[in-house]
Amino acid sequence: MPKVKGKQTKHIPMRMCIVTRERKPKLELMRLVRVNDSVKIDPKGKERGRGANITMDVKVFDEAVKKGIISRALKLKKKLAKKEVEKLRNDFVEGIEEKKFRKGNKPIVLRVSKKEMKQIKEDCQMKEIKD
Repeated sequence: MPKVKGKQTKHIPMRMCIVTRERKPKLELMRLVRVNDSVKIDPKGKERGRGANITMDVKVFDEAVKKGIISRALKLKKKLAKKEVEKLRNDFVEGIEEKKFRKGNKPIVLRVSKKEMKQIKEDCQMKEIKD
């Protein structure tokens, strides 16, 4: 087959949701990780440990908890306690917001000129004086 010059398409890693069984790009799923028999959310997808991917939807997460899919997928020795589920759900919602805010997991760099920084400091000092 001849080589084609020009732009090459970038490889997009695909993963399967443990609940819906749909194959989606890795960046469209949230990763759950088992670390020392506890579960945590891994929005960046870099944590070490046994992982499972889930669609970024709270309804899907609730279904996974209800059916015990998370415990099976991560091969946990015991079921998740109510407190663990509540904490995991809150972390899941925060992780979704973080992923939506940081498209493609790229770091954000804010550039502020010295003049703007000086103005911000002055505004903060004025608010402190008023309060």
